[in-house]
Amino acid sequence: METIKRRVDQILAFCCIFLCGLLTVIVTWQVVARYLFNSPGAQSEELAKILFVWLTLFAAALLFGEKGHMNIGILSDALPARWNISLQILSSVLILIFCVAILVLGGWDAVGRTMRQTNAAMPFLTTGQIYMALPICGLFSSFYCIYNIIVDVKRLAAVKSGASPQQEG
Repeated sequence: METIKRRVDQILAFCCIFLCGLLTVIVTWQVVARYLFNSPGAQSEELAKILFVWLTLFAAALLFGEKGHMNIGILSDALPARWNISLQILSSVLILIFCVAILVLGGWDAVGRTMRQTNAAMPFLTTGQIYMALPICGLFSSFYCIYNIIVDVKRLAAVKSGASPQQEG
């Protein structure tokens, strides 16, 4: 499972690097076109917005996989290890439900409903293609939730058996 997680991490990191690089090139072109040619392109502006949204969603999934997401641990850190890990499992289960219901299923529904709508600035791109980031990143986030649940269940079992819990992830 750890090998699969590392591969998913590599895929997401590559996607983030690629999207960030492409976004940088497009925004640089937009600035050059605006100031040197006095003609900013509507397509480059729209594409920059789309790439920014995709980059944000992919980076959020990658950050989630590294357990770097926002966490207010005042209550959970004060609890004994057994309860802390149980709370983390519950949190991961609730997040998994959100990822599957909203991002994957809701995102897929949004893609299906908007696949025939074209983008005004870029007619070769449909709104459904833009929305594909939702179910894709939802699947990545769901994978990380499942991974975190498995790791935390193993940690909980180690705590119950008297072994020292190790932080993995």
